[in-house]
Amino acid sequence: MDITHKAYNRVDVIDVKGRLAADTKDELSSKIEEIFDAGRHRIVLDLKELEYISSPGLRVLIEARKRAREWKLSDLERGDVRIANLPPRIREVFDLTGFTPLFQVYDDLVEAVASF
Repeated sequence: MDITHKAYNRVDVIDVKGRLAADTKDELSSKIEEIFDAGRHRIVLDLKELEYISSPGLRVLIEARKRAREWKLSDLERGDVRIANLPPRIREVFDLTGFTPLFQVYDDLVEAVASF
């Protein structure tokens, strides 16, 4: 798995490539933790090059979403994890596991970043 991180004014973008499985989940989890530790709680995960996701990988995403949403500056400003460019194969996994309604999913990275 390859992870790239870019910090913008209001949002952090994490580009995830390859396989998000039990043996690689800690890498993504550590990157997300690093962002939270910096006091930033708005994350877009660009998954356009994600090839596979396992149950432990899904758990990383749901834990990140939960932790991000605990941060709240006001009723209108709160943390979140949003998804951009969800590949059809990974969307099937999201649909089967019931994850699709839990995340705001965007077909375009610019749209996802602008949603904050």
